[in-house]
Parts: sequence; C-alpha cells; structure tokens
Amino acid sequence: MKMWNLPPGAHVHFVGICGTAMGNVAVGMQEKGFAVTGSDSGVYPPMSEVLKEKGIGIRPFEASNTRKPDLFVIGNAIPRGNVEVEEILNRRKPFCSLPQLLRDEFVEDRKLILVTGTHGKTTTTALIFHILKENGFNPSCMIGGVPLGEKSGFFWSPESKLFVMEGDEYDTAFFDKTSKFLKFSPDFLIINAIEFDHADIFSSIGEIERAFQFLLRRTPANSLVVANGDEKRVLSLKQFSYSRFTSFGFGRENPNRVELSGYSSGKMELGLHLDHESFSLFSRLPGRHNAMNIAAACTVCMALDVSAVQMARSVESFPGVRRRFELRALNSVSGIRLIEDFAHHPTAVATTIRGARSMFPGSRILAFFEPASNTMRRGALRRELLQSLELADLAFLLPIPESRRELAKNFNSIPAGKLSDNVRGLSRQADIPSLVRSILQKDDVVLFMSNGTGQGILEELTETINTFSIAGDK
Repeated sequence: MKMWNLPPGAHVHFVGICGTAMGNVAVGMQEKGFAVTGSDSGVYPPMSEVLKEKGIGIRPFEASNTRKPDLFVIGNAIPRGNVEVEEILNRRKPFCSLPQLLRDEFVEDRKLILVTGTHGKTTTTALIFHILKENGFNPSCMIGGVPLGEKSGFFWSPESKLFVMEGDEYDTAFFDKTSKFLKFSPDFLIINAIEFDHADIFSSIGEIERAFQFLLRRTPANSLVVANGDEKRVLSLKQFSYSRFTSFGFGRENPNRVELSGYSSGKMELGLHLDHESFSLFSRLPGRHNAMNIAAACTVCMALDVSAVQMARSVESFPGVRRRFELRALNSVSGIRLIEDFAHHPTAVATTIRGARSMFPGSRILAFFEPASNTMRRGALRRELLQSLELADLAFLLPIPESRRELAKNFNSIPAGKLSDNVRGLSRQADIPSLVRSILQKDDVVLFMSNGTGQGILEELTETINTFSIAGDK
C-alpha cells in the first residue's frame, strides 16, 4: 500500500538526483505528469545530460528546496546531516526511498523481472528489455544506465504488463539499511555471480548471501528463479528457494547452456541450448561474462515464449549500454581505440580485459583503472585488483577522486610508481597525457574502467588518442 497519495501534477523532489537510477526514475515521474525537481552536489554525464535534455534542473542542496514539494525521494547516498534531509524531518514532510517509489508508482501489479548479482545487472536488464520490446511485448523498464541510442534508462507505459529492472543488494536509504531488492517480490528472478562488494555496507560475503536468502524468501512459489549454475555460491541458495528453479552457464550440468564459439567481424558467436532447443547467435558484446548475461536474458525470454529466431535477431541488434565496453575514440590512422567500461570490481576488471583481448587478439591492452567505488577506495580486494590489472599488457592505477580520499587511507598508502611487472600507480593527473603519448603504439586498445566521474581523465585520453600520430604516419 502506498504511503502517499499524490494528486495529478504533484511536485516530487529528488534529493541526490544525479545517481543513474534516481535520475532515470525522475524522468519517469515527469513522463507520468508530475512536476519534478532535484538537487545534488556532484553532476556528471551521462545522467546530467539526460536530465538537461528533459528540462529537469539540478540545484545545490539548500533548505529552500524543501518548501514546495509534495513528496521527497531520498537517494541512498544521502546521509543524515544533509541540509535538505534535516529540513524534511524537522517539518515532518512526506518522504520515501527510490525502491518504494518504483514499486508503488511503476511496478504495481505488473509481472516483474528482477535482475540481481554482483556483475552484469545493467547489461542483462537492458538486453531483456530490448528483446521483449523488439518482439511486441511493450515492457516497462528501469536500467541502471543509458542504452546506446536512448536518452535515458527508464521506459514506462501504463499499458505494460511486464516490468524489467535491476535488483541491487546495496542498502536502501539512511532510514532503511536493508537491501534495495527486498522491496520486491519478482515473478522472474535472475541471480548472476555473487561476490564480496560494497565494503561500506557489508562486512563479509556471508552478509551478502544472507540478503539473497531473504530475497528468495519473498519470491513467490510460482515464480521462476534463473541462477548462475557455474557459481557454487549461487547454487547453494537453492535450499532457500520455494520457487521454480533453473540454472544457466557454460557447465554441461546447466539446463540452459551457453558455448562461446569465437569471434567474427567484430562480433562474438555463441551457441545456446535452452529448454531442449539449440541455436546460434551473434553479439556485439565481447567476453564470457557477456555470454553469461546473454544466456540469462534468453532463458527468461524463452520462458515468456520468445522464439529462438526472435531472440537471435534481437541479441544481434542490441547496441549495448553507455559506459559498458563503449567505444569512445578510434584513431583511423593509428588504429588505436579507447573503450570505456563500468568495471569497478576485480572480477569485472579481469573479464573486461579478457574480453578486449578476445575481441582484439593482435593488439596490446592498456588498462586505466579509477578506484572510485566504496569497496575499492577503502582498499578492500586490493590484492585481487592488482592481479586483475596484471592481465593487461600495461595497467595504471589512477589517483582516488579528491572528494573520496578521506575514506581511502589504505589506497593512499600505495606508492606511485611500479606496483608489479606491468602495473603502475599514478599520483598526478597532469602527468597522464604525456605518459600516454610516450607509450602508445599502433592498434593499441586503451581501456578506461571506473564507476566514477573519471576526474576528466577520460576526456584527456580521448583528446590524446584522437590527435595522436605515429612517427612516419601522414
């Protein structure tokens, strides 16, 4: 039951609007006919561009922002002590979390496809939405990113009977420290790999597993759980499930199995064996991790009666999501390309590097990693991160963003300079353009990996690569 009753055209204010999910839902509320405003302290693309395009202004945090709105949506990054939060509480103004708003204003009684796990949520959610949309299902969707070619990651229609969304294990808000996905009872639940992350919220992998156990407890018996069958930690959750349960993966024991056949003309070729039906398909997305994302998405879509032919056509036409292995620059003379990826966990870093090597087997892989996530800036999984970066031919650990260094004492202790045979720590952003120019070679692939703003380094790399010329080239 809703905790609020908003009249048509009511004013909704988003506190912390620049988070990808917050911004996308703000756009959705505007499209439903509500007056929408938002405030934040950090503004960066792609969400800042999306909000500007929609005419939604972003204000600094100020008490005056709380005077007129009818409802406040408070993001999970907003703490007590925030000037707007304190004013909202003191004046007893109605407020809610983003998951509450999503559940009660958008999901409602629609069938819910919830995509969870440490990795692959955004790509898998976007892919399911794309397959269903291309084949006449008219789904609604909340994606934690912006699909290429689209202006936002939120799509909603009052006629939709399906809602596809990411299910995040991160906490809900300062007033609700349970996982976001515990606000939902899905009809289809995808569980991809589960690893330790969010070191600011969870102290152990056991705490994360417990959150997934509670999610399974609130998943109905007639729902379908689609689990990563190559991960023992995920399969162990079956004992907590009261629902129908199936698995996907590379292992032959999975009822829904994927095979990576190779690469051709810049596309990955896969073989899928789903529900006793086998077929081949191609994808612009590289790597085993994306093969798993595709297998998960297709398993759900087949359960919704999308045919193999329809899925193969839709997977091949799927353009991808911004900041997920997105080509940002290609120097037509030198063949050097810059690819941005959202990878912010050691496993994701490793799979991104391996995917790049598979897609471009004759090229050197140069990796730049920004430790912007809560887990990385606290120094958790530091050894695993360095091991992942060593998979590149050369890798560079970028400075921690200035605004986050007070929480990153462990990383601050890492000296600049050589950290291993091919990994180097960088302390000065100003040195990066000249460094890059000194090491670039023909046909290099430069990976920039971060879930943060990039500190302007991505733009510097783009400019450097676009204007780079190798001696002798004309």
